[in-house]
Amino acid sequence: MTDRTWFADLRATSARVENGLAWVTLDRPEAANARNQAMRDELRRIWDHLATSDDVGAVVLTGSGTRFFCAGMDMKEAGTPESPADRRDRLRASRDIEQLAALPQPTIAAVNGYALGGGFEMALACDLRIVAEHAEVGLPELVHGLVPGGGGTQRLPALVGPARAAEMLYLGLRLAGPEALAWGLANRCVPADELLAAAAKMARSVAERPRRAVRYAKELLRQSQELSLSVGVERELDALLTLLADRQAGGAGT
Repeated sequence: MTDRTWFADLRATSARVENGLAWVTLDRPEAANARNQAMRDELRRIWDHLATSDDVGAVVLTGSGTRFFCAGMDMKEAGTPESPADRRDRLRASRDIEQLAALPQPTIAAVNGYALGGGFEMALACDLRIVAEHAEVGLPELVHGLVPGGGGTQRLPALVGPARAAEMLYLGLRLAGPEALAWGLANRCVPADELLAAAAKMARSVAERPRRAVRYAKELLRQSQELSLSVGVERELDALLTLLADRQAGGAGT
């Protein structure tokens, strides 16, 4: 039975916390777990909740079923008549993928099936990715005369380099699980029936570490992609000195 205990009115997602781990599931199996406005709004609420939670040490994001992680934008909803200004305002307000990327806890995408377009961009926004062997990932927006809108053009090159990112974007290349692992897009590739267990094991391993230190490490890794080396090194030292001071004062950095 699907657990929707955080918010009684969730319809496009589900969320629960078990032993310090948050499990968030994209839950529109009848629509390939596609991202509609209801899903975006619910994810924003979930990420807001988690961002201030000290009880959660790691977050796992996955999709319901075995075929789709998320097929991307709900094209049926996208075809509904809407003024350009209304669409601009709605999508600019729906920055749930950036909220996911900014969570203080390490995040793991357990990619259980097709992760395309915005679905792949959610996985890219996570810190770690475990993919099922049968899963496929890709950014097919150019086929539809569009471009990614959830950070795909920015995060993909950071993981695979500009040449391979261009190949995926321009040619609409989709990578199966083993290829995603070989390209450096995934940390693990496992059989489908082992996916959630593998994600749980990884998440527990992360959550068992001192949480303040883990959060500093995540922030430093993020800044390494945004700051100059000299500034990043100084901030790294500042974080280390803070944690050492905590240790000397008797704190464990939890």
